[in-house]
Amino acid sequence: TIRSYSEARMIGTCDQTNKNVFPAELSLASTDLIVARVTPAIHYTMGGISINAAGEVQERIEAHFGKHRHIRGLYAAGEVTGGVHGGNRLAGNSLLECCVFGRMCGERAATVKQHENLLFPHAGIDDGRSESYWKPLVVREVINTDKKYGKNTLEVRFNMYGALQHSGLDIGQFVGLRGEIDGETLTGYFSPITRPQDEGMIGILCRTDAKGGPITKIVSHLRPGNTMHMCAMGGLRLKFRDERIYFKDKEIRRIGLLAGGTGIAPMIQIIRAYTDNIRKHGPKVLPHGLNLIYAAEEESDLAYMKLLSDVKDDYPGYFRFYVKLNRPPLGWTEGVGFIGPRDVKSHLMYPPMEGDLSVICGPQIFELAMIKTLQRVGFEPSQYFSFSADDKVSARL
Repeated sequence: TIRSYSEARMIGTCDQTNKNVFPAELSLASTDLIVARVTPAIHYTMGGISINAAGEVQERIEAHFGKHRHIRGLYAAGEVTGGVHGGNRLAGNSLLECCVFGRMCGERAATVKQHENLLFPHAGIDDGRSESYWKPLVVREVINTDKKYGKNTLEVRFNMYGALQHSGLDIGQFVGLRGEIDGETLTGYFSPITRPQDEGMIGILCRTDAKGGPITKIVSHLRPGNTMHMCAMGGLRLKFRDERIYFKDKEIRRIGLLAGGTGIAPMIQIIRAYTDNIRKHGPKVLPHGLNLIYAAEEESDLAYMKLLSDVKDDYPGYFRFYVKLNRPPLGWTEGVGFIGPRDVKSHLMYPPMEGDLSVICGPQIFELAMIKTLQRVGFEPSQYFSFSADDKVSARL
């Protein structure tokens, strides 16, 4: 009431509302009054269109490796978009939101006519010359993936020069990443977690602890807009053509993956391509054609475990995996110790057959040990690929 307001204004606070600001002097004796009706009004609409960090409109999909993909050539900025400010809008950001994201959309849309279709047009050269083609790429976004992929991990996404550009890489091929900090040039090597056919962006998964190597001094401090140099390097180079898989022009019927520690990264790219193949071609893909044995020192070194379990549950007739730890925690129920012949026979593929390929990636000592293990159970050199022993680019790093 007017009397209550007047009394609260006199003492400087209202016991009922805790109000302590009283800009108007109002009492029962006041005669000059202006009466107005206050009603709700819409002054901002929290939109619902999902966009990525480049302003590309996203559509929702059901997949293990991502829940959204961009709609080709469609961009959005401003009030029509949702999720940019989380659950609520920050006051005063309307114009800033339109200007910042509008400019990003315009800049990205302008790259659609990029004349180079491939980011790395020389990526298929098999003599190692491709490592001289270092290209500056701008960071699009940096995402903490501790919960999604494993402890102490980041996904770094780089813009390609064109919004419709492809990487030009093959499945299993890796890239070099180079940057400078405090006058020191550091280089690291990563397997992209994006697919060769993905447009406009290339993503890598990085460790942020000491196990990620010296390059983590740069990677852990990257922010959108920073620039690093990237180069197509060597690797496995699998070819997926329709429902068939080829390696060095030979058709592959079964693939066994032997991963040690961070060597799991290229295996994830292979698993992703293989599950895409199953979705496209179904029964034409050979059952139990992909099996993984994943070895690490301790449980905290494991990455992608939820993803691997989800893939195994959804494709039980096509994919299996088995994990071994050197230092397992209490209650560990899977393998303990080093990978041996018995593990290969039980969990990889045995006996070796025409059209088999075992892929080995991890520390060099791990790869050498796995080659000896495969040879002991009858695998020929043409039936396995080691990144450190068989790839001329990897061998020089």
